[in-house]
Amino acid sequence: MSQAKKKKTKKNEQNKNTFELVIFALLLILIILSLVMIIRLTQSKPLFPIGESYYNLRIAQSLKQDFFLTQDPVQGIVYEPNPYHYLLALLLVIFPSQLVSLFFPLLLGVLSGFLFFKLLVLLGVKPKQAAYSLIVLSVTPVFIILFTGLYLSGFVIFISLLAMVLILHKKYNILTLCFSLLLLLLLALTNLVGFLVTLIILFFLCLALKKAFKKNFKKNLRALLLSVLISVLVIVPLTLFSNYAPRLLGFHTFAFKNIFSILRASLGFDLFLFVLFLTGFVIIWIKDKEKKLFHLVVLVFIILSLFNSTARVFASFIITIYCVVAITYFYNRKWELSIIKTGTILLVLCSLVFSVMNQASLLVDAQPDKEMQNALVFLKNQDKGRVLTSEENGFLIEFYSEKNVLLDANSFLISDYSELRSDANTLFRAARLKEAEPMLKEHELRYILITPSMKQELWEAREQELWFLIKHSESFIKKYEEGSIEIWGYVSV
Repeated sequence: MSQAKKKKTKKNEQNKNTFELVIFALLLILIILSLVMIIRLTQSKPLFPIGESYYNLRIAQSLKQDFFLTQDPVQGIVYEPNPYHYLLALLLVIFPSQLVSLFFPLLLGVLSGFLFFKLLVLLGVKPKQAAYSLIVLSVTPVFIILFTGLYLSGFVIFISLLAMVLILHKKYNILTLCFSLLLLLLLALTNLVGFLVTLIILFFLCLALKKAFKKNFKKNLRALLLSVLISVLVIVPLTLFSNYAPRLLGFHTFAFKNIFSILRASLGFDLFLFVLFLTGFVIIWIKDKEKKLFHLVVLVFIILSLFNSTARVFASFIITIYCVVAITYFYNRKWELSIIKTGTILLVLCSLVFSVMNQASLLVDAQPDKEMQNALVFLKNQDKGRVLTSEENGFLIEFYSEKNVLLDANSFLISDYSELRSDANTLFRAARLKEAEPMLKEHELRYILITPSMKQELWEAREQELWFLIKHSESFIKKYEEGSIEIWGYVSV
C-alpha cells in the first residue's frame, strides 16, 4: 500500500472515531437530560423543578389564547413581549403541552451541544478535543439545568451558538448573512445581555483569529455592525410604541452561593470543573506563549461572569475547553508511578460522575412534589384572592392555582418592588395582628401558603412570628394541610 493510501486510510479511521465520539457525546447529553425528567415523573412529581419554566409555560398558554397579550392575566401587570414566549405559544398550537414540555428542552440541549462542537472545530480546535469538550459540557450543572426545563437562557445560548456558527463558517454568503442577522435581532429582543455577550465574543474571535478568518474578516465585522444597527432600529420604536422594555438582566453582587452549584446556585459552576478549568488555564498559559493575550481575555470574561448569570451560562461552555486540556495533560503526562496516573484519571472521572449525580439529585428532589401540587390544585378551587408566600413559590402558585401572588421571581422588574418586599418581610416577622393586619388589607391578601422550606428559612422550624400568629388568631382559618404544607385564609374583620 502506498504512503498516500495509508494516510487516507488513517484519516478516514480518525474521522470515523471522531464521528463515533460525537455521537456518543450527543447520546450522553440526551440520556442525562431525559433521565432527570423521567425520574421526576416516576416519582409522581411534575416534570419541571420549581422556577422559571412555570412562568414561561403559563405565559405561552396565555399567548395561545390571545396572541396580542398586553397584560399578565394572573398578576395583572404589564406583559413585556418576548420572542421565546411566542415560539412556545406557536409550538403549543401545533403540539400538546406535555409533548412540548418534554421534548423541546431535550431538542434544544442536543442541538446546542452539536452547535458547540461545530463552533470549536471552526475555531481550529481538533475534532477529537472538541468532542471531549462536548462530553464535559454534558455534565456541567448549567447545561443540565437549562435543558431540563423551559428556560429563557437555554434558548438564548442556542440562538447565540447558531448565529456564531453561521457567521464564522467558511462558506459565508448573502443567505447566511441575512439569517445570522435575523438570529442576532431575535437574540437582542429575547435577552439584551445575551446579545451583547455574543457580539463581544464574535468581535473578539474575529480579531484574535484574524488570520484563520482572513477571507471573511471584513464581512464578519460588517455583519456585527449591521446587527447592532438593525437591533437599535427595531428596539427603539418597540420601546416607544409598545410594552417592550430593553433590560440588562442577570447582574448581582459577588457571592459564592450565586456562583457554585454545590451551594445550590441556580446557574452556577461545578466546583471541581472550575478547579479543572484553572488547572487547564495554567497549563495553556505556560505552553501557548503566543496566545497569552487571547487566554487573558478569556480569564477576564470568566471573572466578569461571576457577577452576571447570563454571562455565566456562556462561561460554562467556555471552561469545558480548558477542562479537556487539563484532563489530556494528566493522561499524557509521564508519571514515575503508573498507579498515580491511574489514580489521578480515576479521580477526575469520579468527580465528573459526582457532578452529574449531584446536579441531577438537586433537580429530582426539587419542589414541587405531589403534596405541593395537590395543595395548589386545592387553592385553585377556592374563591379569588391574593396569596402571600415566598418569592420562589410565586411562579408555581400562578401556574397551578391561577391566583395572584404578592411577590414572584419577576417582581424585581416592577417599580415598587422594594416596598412590596419590605412589606412581605414585615408580614413574615409580624407576631401581633395589629402589625400584620394593615398590610394584609393594603395588599388585599386573602391566603397564606406556608411550605416546609419557609418554616425552616423564615422561622427556623419554630412556631414564631407570622406562623405563630396565624395559628393563634381567629382572623385566620386553616383551609388546607397535607404533610408540612399549610394554606390559611385571612378573614378581615
